[in-house]
Amino acid sequence: MNSMASGNESLQVDHAFVVQLQRDLDQAFVVLSDRCLYESAKWIAEALNGLDVDASSDEADVMQDAMASRNIPSDADTSDISRLDRMPASEQRKYTLAKACFGCREYDRAIMFLEKCKSPKCMFLRLYAKYISGEKKKEEQSEVILGPLDGDSTPNKELAVIIGELEQYFRDSDLSRHDPFLLYLYGIVLIKHKCERAAVEPLIRSVKIYPYNWGAWLELLACVSTIDQLPGVLAQIPSSDIMAKMFEVVTSQELFQSTDAVFATLSQLEAVFPNFPFLKVQRALLCYHALEYNESEKLFDAVLAVDPHRLDDMDMYSNILYVTEQKAKLAYLAQLASATDKFRPETCCIIANYYSLKSEHEKAVVYYRRALTLNRNCLGAWTLMGHEYVELKNIRAAIESYRRAIGVNSKDVRAWYGLGQAYEVIEMYYYSFFYYQRAAALKPYDHRMWVALGNCFEKLQRPTEAIKAYKRALSLSELEPSILQKLSSLHASIGDVASAARYSQLCKEADTQS
Repeated sequence: MNSMASGNESLQVDHAFVVQLQRDLDQAFVVLSDRCLYESAKWIAEALNGLDVDASSDEADVMQDAMASRNIPSDADTSDISRLDRMPASEQRKYTLAKACFGCREYDRAIMFLEKCKSPKCMFLRLYAKYISGEKKKEEQSEVILGPLDGDSTPNKELAVIIGELEQYFRDSDLSRHDPFLLYLYGIVLIKHKCERAAVEPLIRSVKIYPYNWGAWLELLACVSTIDQLPGVLAQIPSSDIMAKMFEVVTSQELFQSTDAVFATLSQLEAVFPNFPFLKVQRALLCYHALEYNESEKLFDAVLAVDPHRLDDMDMYSNILYVTEQKAKLAYLAQLASATDKFRPETCCIIANYYSLKSEHEKAVVYYRRALTLNRNCLGAWTLMGHEYVELKNIRAAIESYRRAIGVNSKDVRAWYGLGQAYEVIEMYYYSFFYYQRAAALKPYDHRMWVALGNCFEKLQRPTEAIKAYKRALSLSELEPSILQKLSSLHASIGDVASAARYSQLCKEADTQS
């Protein structure tokens, strides 16, 4: 493969590049594991396994020489990695002990052993352990889900200390020598402080120095709230970076951009990683957002057939089975997930979806709360628990659940839409209009958003705006009789008899065809 070209240039798979990429990923796994970034290391390991290339060491050496002669770039320079890992022998022994403590979740011990170490690598693990320790204590001090002290009222008390140390480090060290993992950690704590805009710059610098830390890309994703921001972020990242393409696909998927260009980029990546389940899941989610449930279901089935114990993203698969009302298949998925790990948030969400499909909404709430007890940032659980509270007529709890979902991820269109519905139930239509508008801004090509807005405008006695919203909905869908009937009635209400008659006729024709 030649380099990932900028713009929409096609990606050409070249064996020499794949061999070098394999070596880079092998090295990245070691680097990330050594820093206790286990989720990123797992992602790299899956990507490495998804390459489906088994070059011998001799062949790899030949390919390396070939790449050097052709000036094919490598994303991670070996000398840079060696510099990142460099530390005195005395610190290495302490780092080894601290790393062992971190792996056993003894975070305060890890902090203690690294207290006097000065190398960036030791500093990262110490401050990262401090951050994790603060998050753990925050969870312990939080009350029950949706209790009076649940949420931001219980802060991570270590954040200010971490920010202070990191800012001092950046002031005292050469800009060109900044450690990418300390930049990554700085981005994390800034996001926790609700300073997403400030976090973009250190995160971009982090991925430019070391692109294989997938966790840094995910934190950068959290800072991109609209699709309009994406080109500006991508413009600051080398176009030859294959990780940037991964980021582009995932961000587009998160922002509901199921466009031909996104699918084309995804196909290019799949040519490099033909067996990477992560990419198959991204394709499934893009189909899901485009309401192509059958295709999405087939893709999830394929992932599960290869890796039946995979729980990552399987809660999204359960959403598809819920929407398509496949009770037996959802029951099987719930049993499989429970047999794999009962205490994973994804498992709890799958089981909750099963109970919801059976209209056992109280039991569904129990399992969503269990998922949130395990992980308070489980976005799907907050949103879907809000849906369950609406079914149980507990609108106050539903509104708070949706608000918490938006606090976790402001790009969750289901939560914005749910807030609109909740306020519509209690006839607070101005609030409802605001939240539907936010949902439509996130997913402007979904006709349901515009139908909801049109209905809201009707309740607010604004027929002209309602007509515009329903026309937009009609342009995004087939000729739905219900929308045509609404347009006919609204035009009649403003005295436009000709338009009312036209839409009434279209409604009759649509009814006849259906």
